[in-house]
Amino acid sequence: MQCPRAEMKRVGWWHFEVCVPREWDIVAQGRSRSTEVFRLADAGYTVRLEVSLERMPLEKAKSVEELLALYRSSWESRLKELERKEGAKAELKHVSKDEVSVLGHKGLLWAFRVSGMPLYAALWYCERSERAVALTFTPKRAGEEELFRSMVESAKCHFQSPEERALWSLLVVSLRLPQHLQLVSAKFAATATYCLFADSEMERYLLIGYSGLVGLTMGRYKKGLRGWFEGEVVRDASKHIKQQLPKLKYREEPGGAVVVEGETFALTRKGKRLFMGRLWHDSAIDRALAAAVFYPLHSAEEARSALNDLVAQLGAR
Repeated sequence: MQCPRAEMKRVGWWHFEVCVPREWDIVAQGRSRSTEVFRLADAGYTVRLEVSLERMPLEKAKSVEELLALYRSSWESRLKELERKEGAKAELKHVSKDEVSVLGHKGLLWAFRVSGMPLYAALWYCERSERAVALTFTPKRAGEEELFRSMVESAKCHFQSPEERALWSLLVVSLRLPQHLQLVSAKFAATATYCLFADSEMERYLLIGYSGLVGLTMGRYKKGLRGWFEGEVVRDASKHIKQQLPKLKYREEPGGAVVVEGETFALTRKGKRLFMGRLWHDSAIDRALAAAVFYPLHSAEEARSALNDLVAQLGAR
């Protein structure tokens, strides 16, 4: 799906995509037992859009009017809690309501104010992914309702086929990964950002990462790329991997890229696991990049193919 405006780009997280202004980026993400959330901020680091995806089985699906009532009630509860804790009284007022269609789903656009501040929300239920979707938009200037409408109408809340890949948008790179992979863990920090993905059986893992500007972050690591990878990426990601990682071996290639390999010990080949990775400095963006996989040894060819795909996507950016 292309974006409706040339000045927009497509971003994705939690198997949900939306077109936003090019200078916006995902700055926060999280999930609870039933809800997944991510937020986008503009170039001034002001959060402009929040996407909330609540798992809701088809048999418990709610109409858009019911979703709006729940959304409004949630806001009212938050404002009451704010008043109780800080003594700040804020009033919520309805402004307008309009229908919208999103990928064949009937939705509602709701304009409201909180203590005079204008806000917009879009709400709908996706039968294909069995999720209730809520987008909350904070405008900065008058006349941005049409911008929000174009974002809502560009949203993609379900896949059209099993072959489609899910979009995961990071600051430095956007990846397209098989939709059966789930995000297990992620860290966004000045020294390193990483994302760890796994299949539903937690047997096959994909790990990608990148550093802050090399000139500012790599000086603290005597072992260079290896030190950064072990200290900032593997150390944290390994806490979320069910199996023990092997001792990793590093081999530097001509040009400075580093190949990472390791194999776990087991009495049978079936029990062995293989870690493969590649680290390199991308001088065009002055960042260290890392791609790695951790697979059963009997799936070595599949692991190598997955690693090559990650390296190619990171290299292409």
